[in-house]
Amino acid sequence: MIKLNILDQSPVTKGMSPGDAIRQTIELAELADKLGYHRYWFAEHHNTRSFASASPEILMTALASNTKNIRFGSGGVLISHYSPLKIAEQFNMLETLYPGRIDLGIGRAPGGDSHIIKALRTPGEDAFIKTKELISYLKSSSEFKLHNSVAAVPEGSGMPEVWILGTSPDSALFAAENGLRYTFGSFINDEHMLQCFQTYYQNFKPSTFLKEPYLNLALFSISGNTNEDAVRMAKCTEYWLVQTFLKGKNMPFPDEETVMNYNFSAEEKMIIEYRRRSAVIGDADTVAEKLKELVKKYALHELTIVTITSDFEDRKKSYRLLMESIV
Repeated sequence: MIKLNILDQSPVTKGMSPGDAIRQTIELAELADKLGYHRYWFAEHHNTRSFASASPEILMTALASNTKNIRFGSGGVLISHYSPLKIAEQFNMLETLYPGRIDLGIGRAPGGDSHIIKALRTPGEDAFIKTKELISYLKSSSEFKLHNSVAAVPEGSGMPEVWILGTSPDSALFAAENGLRYTFGSFINDEHMLQCFQTYYQNFKPSTFLKEPYLNLALFSISGNTNEDAVRMAKCTEYWLVQTFLKGKNMPFPDEETVMNYNFSAEEKMIIEYRRRSAVIGDADTVAEKLKELVKKYALHELTIVTITSDFEDRKKSYRLLMESIV
């Protein structure tokens, strides 16, 4: 069976508060645990009206205590903003509290605009160098120690599973050369997907973390009762896409009434069609078959699904239908 995961950005829909979005995240994570999803990752976004998730490590703590089996992780912690030691301490603590259920996904993106970089006092250090330093604090063996006089406490209770997240060949190469798990985010940008997969597999070096390459694809997908049902649900993100990327709006996701009454222009339809090439949208059985084809074609080990709809019940339905159809 394919290992299915969820990446939740805690989307905020028109008419609801960010607090409502976080409460939906909690409900969806608990449902994912019951449905049998393998991992549940929380995103990090700043200064946006679209997403309420800014602190993955806090959501991980809240949800891990209310669930039994599912793994929780950051999708990801944006390392450019933070001290590697502090991240290591946070995730060592999480691993101590919830052993064997914690993932540390590391990303390089700022998660916001130039104002965020200034507000978070982001230093100009190289993200890959900081990632190596972070791993050195997590790994207790002497071969990884960069600072013998500094330890990330609590030590000795294992370490979280480390993932490199990215959409560029640079991130794939870093993951490969350091023997780490790699997630490609096609829902962000799929332009370099094949190149990243090739780079990762061709340059992978076994490490104490991982003996063989391990690849995860994060993609946008919606499963409906019918193809028409799925296309209806997908209009939420399609409307949001053209409003934010074409018109530069900082806005919540639309409610269903807004979407149904909107007529897309020819230019907007072109953007939507381009975006659909990296998404899998349709009735649940068709989606399941297409996902299986992707796994086989690219030698994937896991799939992480991003689903955003105007109606929260539709979102839960999509994840439930997919899990029922993929088995």
